[in-house]
Amino acid sequence: MTRRTFENWYYHVYNRWFDKQIIFKNDADFERFYKIIIKYSNLEKYKDIKIFSYSFMPNHFHFVISNPGAELSSFIWNIQNSYAKYFNLKNNRKWQLFEWRFKAKLIKDDDYLEKCLAYVNFNPIKHKIVDNIDNYKWTSYHQIDKSKIEKYKDLILDELEF
Repeated sequence: MTRRTFENWYYHVYNRWFDKQIIFKNDADFERFYKIIIKYSNLEKYKDIKIFSYSFMPNHFHFVISNPGAELSSFIWNIQNSYAKYFNLKNNRKWQLFEWRFKAKLIKDDDYLEKCLAYVNFNPIKHKIVDNIDNYKWTSYHQIDKSKIEKYKDLILDELEF
């Protein structure tokens, strides 16, 4: 197990929609959320934030993020606020969209990091949205080195919770 210095720690960041409602109703909604993330990731203010893994589910999201420092709250708040404005305008609504601010769990070692990466990427299978992860495009599974997470797939589906 490798212990990390503070600068190299990772965080599992997640949130769900208020009252577990579905807010990604179609590909356009997923795409909008993804574009918002890209927009904020490219700002100089957030240049140190790196998203290593993501999964967007119909009623929640997950990220594995590194080196957020003090900007993590602002980064996630901007993403959530921007999407909430889009969603509320599109659906002619005005109330709360997210259940809480967001949650972030510190990942301190490589083993936990690999398990968390697997958990995030296989989340659509865990929630029975698809049987085969290749059939779900709103996860970073298609963009990462799969050799590090495949060994945890069965654990994710049976035992692990983050």
